[in-house]
This record gives sequence, C-alpha cells and structure tokens, in this order.
Amino acid sequence: MKKNKYIFLFASVLVSSFFVSCNEDSIDTVNSPIAYEAIGGYESSDEIAAGNLITKFSFENTISDSKNGITGGVGTNVTYGNGIKGLAYKGSASSFIAYSTVPSVLVDVKSISVSMWINTNPHTGGAQSLYTLPKTSDFWGNIFTLVEGTGPAATMLLKNHIQKDVTPSIAWSGQFMEHSGDNLLKNMYGTWKHLVWTYNGASSTYSMYIDGKKLVLPASLSKRYASDPLTGGLGYGTLANSNVSKFIIGGFQQHLGAPWNAPDGWMLNYTGMMDEFRIYNAALSDNEVVALYKLEKDNR
Repeated sequence: MKKNKYIFLFASVLVSSFFVSCNEDSIDTVNSPIAYEAIGGYESSDEIAAGNLITKFSFENTISDSKNGITGGVGTNVTYGNGIKGLAYKGSASSFIAYSTVPSVLVDVKSISVSMWINTNPHTGGAQSLYTLPKTSDFWGNIFTLVEGTGPAATMLLKNHIQKDVTPSIAWSGQFMEHSGDNLLKNMYGTWKHLVWTYNGASSTYSMYIDGKKLVLPASLSKRYASDPLTGGLGYGTLANSNVSKFIIGGFQQHLGAPWNAPDGWMLNYTGMMDEFRIYNAALSDNEVVALYKLEKDNR
C-alpha cells in the first residue's frame, strides 16, 4: 500500500509538471505574433508590381496620393465612409476632387492598370465619371472610366477610354472599351466590388477583372487596333496621352472649369464610394490581380 502511495505521488508530480509546461507554452503562443500567410508570394498589397505603382489613393481622411505623384488636390463636398480598408471616398451629386499637378510618369504611360474598389447603386439620367486624366484640346479627355445610367436589370454599363496621339495621327486615336450588350457587368451594385482594367501596349490587349476574376471578352473588345482591321489596320500599340492638364476623381474634366465648357446635363459626378484607387504603368498579370484583390480584401 505504501509503495502504491509513492507511485501515485510521483505520477501526480509528473502530471503537474506537464500541465505547467503546457500552460507556459500556451502563454508564449498567445503572446507571440502570428505571421500572415503570403498570398501569391506577397505579404501586402503594396508589394505587388511595386516598381510600377505610380498612384495610390486610400482616402484615409485625406485626398492625397500616397505616392506623392498627383498633387495639389482640392476637394469639393468630399466626405468619407467605411471602406474595404479603413475609410473610403464617399461621393455625391456634387462631390469631386481636382488635382493641379500630374507626374510625367503618368502623362507618359505606355501600358496601364487601374485598380479600385467601388460600392455604388444604380442611377439614371446620364453617365457618372469615376476619374479622368483630362486633355485641354479635346472634349473627352485622355484616360477615364464612366458608369452609364442603367435600367431595371441593374446591370452595369461601364466604359473605359484610352488615347494615342501620335504624328502622323492614327484613325482610331481615342478608343472606348464598352461593356454593353453581352458584356454588361452583373451583380455590381450594393456591395464592395474590386474592379481592375488593364491595357498592354505590347500586345494591344485590353482586359477586365472583377473580384480577381478575369472576364472572358470577345476579340472585338479585348483586341485594340489603330484603324479598321478589315482594311489592314495594325495593333493600337502603346498609349500616347497629349495636352494633359490636372486630374480629377469623381467627375468629368468639364467640372474643372476653363479651358473646358460647363458640363453637359448627362455628365454626372460619381455618387458611390471608392477605396484603394491605384494606377500602374504596366499591365498587371492575372496572378498579380488575384493577389491584389485577396490582400486588399484581407486589409493588407
């Protein structure tokens, strides 16, 4: 009996030591930082094509470009709301931001990727401009994205625009990539959606991504030409902006005043929300777009 007592006492000491050791390990585990799992080989969204990221607006109670490229911003009726990462730009029928200085790296962009999160609702009566790289000598401007008014189906008719002004001039210098008909964007309203479009000057190819997924586009939309391909037109090639002046978020270049005329009645300010607006001077790869979507969604 005495022997059994010693065995029991020894076993109790071992068990107690085990639990103390486990508790200490648990405390160390709780206090130690847990490393994030890399996504696509990246730890944060800013690591993706870092050398090509030329503009970034996060709208954390500021209208400033964190890359300090686009500067001199003046906001009109700008407010903020909860975004996909922190705060976000909150548009209205009278809101926009005008920037007076545009960096040469944006003016001289040859290929491009534009990335942003938007959260908006259907509208009627005209087109809303998300952003514009203006052109003093032209009605439309250089590079911009428009959302047209929609009908009961609540599909989004989105238009992207690019420019190629060269000497000698080409027939199709300014081009709209229009998501209409079978290419209307579905399920885009009432929630945060990640939107990326790219243009690759080397291949004259346009691509669109929604929530990291590359859309299947017909060649008539994805392949861009300098003139009619049915009559021997060549690929559109690299971009060439001209007469660039200022930059605008949430409006058309006509909202800036001179040298443009007043906005037409159909030219509407963007009334939705926008977050993590980025411009790259390269066409992001499929994997880079997926990683960007996942990392920003993960608040990284």
